[in-house]
Amino acid sequence: MKRPVQVFNYRIQNNSNSHLDIYIDGAIVDAETQEIYEVWFGDTTSVSFKSIREQINAANPSSVKFHVNSPGGSVTDAMAIYDYMQQLKRSGVKVDAIGIGLVASAGTYIVMGGEVPALTPNTWWMVHNASGWAWGDVNEVERQAATLRKFNNQIRDFYCEATGLSEQEITAMMDAETWMTAEEAVAKGFVKEVDNLSTSNVTNKVTAEPWGFKNKAGIAAYNSALVTQPPFDLQQILLTQNNDMKNFLKNFLEGFKGNFKPAENATTEDIRNQLADALEKSLGSLETEVTNLVTEQVNSMKSNIINEIKGVYDDKITTLTNKATELESEIANKIGQKTTAQNSEVSNEGRGKFNKAE
Repeated sequence: MKRPVQVFNYRIQNNSNSHLDIYIDGAIVDAETQEIYEVWFGDTTSVSFKSIREQINAANPSSVKFHVNSPGGSVTDAMAIYDYMQQLKRSGVKVDAIGIGLVASAGTYIVMGGEVPALTPNTWWMVHNASGWAWGDVNEVERQAATLRKFNNQIRDFYCEATGLSEQEITAMMDAETWMTAEEAVAKGFVKEVDNLSTSNVTNKVTAEPWGFKNKAGIAAYNSALVTQPPFDLQQILLTQNNDMKNFLKNFLEGFKGNFKPAENATTEDIRNQLADALEKSLGSLETEVTNLVTEQVNSMKSNIINEIKGVYDDKITTLTNKATELESEIANKIGQKTTAQNSEVSNEGRGKFNKAE
């Protein structure tokens, strides 16, 4: 039995809303060539339109993301993958694509098939003319050359439509085999953006109402991690307090010199004792300043945490207080109504007895 070709890795996030990550880390070839590479040479890096189509159809995902690191390969299979990506979009599947490392030749078609084509910062992007080989008599070679020209023109038109650049400019780039950085590929219109791989820049805090989970403490953790309000950023502290540290060390040395003033006729024992006293006084001052700095940062952290917790629970506490006040008023009203009814009954009962005595 043949071992299955490991074309790419994927993961299913959940059964109701599946996501598929497709990793292309090799050449793009036709199905027959892919099988030959795998069986004869043990290669498991190449991909074909057939292998990708079968994996996606088997997973039936609602979203797909292509991660492409490829030197290129077969024009027909790469274009087939591009067209298949468009079919997926029309059927309601969200399709994204990002280039990582190297996106060259036919590999560019797949990245450009995403809804928002992107490249990582250090990715190289390359476009060039179609290539192939011909064998036969002069007529056969000319026929194959004419066919190859059709392929080249189709690639040129594909790039023109996607980028908005003229035929002349794209032709010149393909003739020159143009290599571009990620930023240059964006500037030319081949892709939409450079993914800088940074952490999320979310700045909007989450309030208790839309939080869909039972653990409300998670809101405080989320809000405290926002880029705009880090509760304790050690790196920033070190950077911003660099000058303060220099001044602190300067003051420490000056204080030490001020505390250490041996007399001209001091003995070795006197100098040793005075040196110890000067160090003790200076280190005592150092301990105080360090303690104050740490205390300040700890208090700042505590304040941030308390504010986050209050932000999460203040609304709930206010709501509960209002409900308690309403309930208290309602109970008071019921007690008042019952008391009034009892007084009325006693009054009527007394009046009946009086009348009966008459």
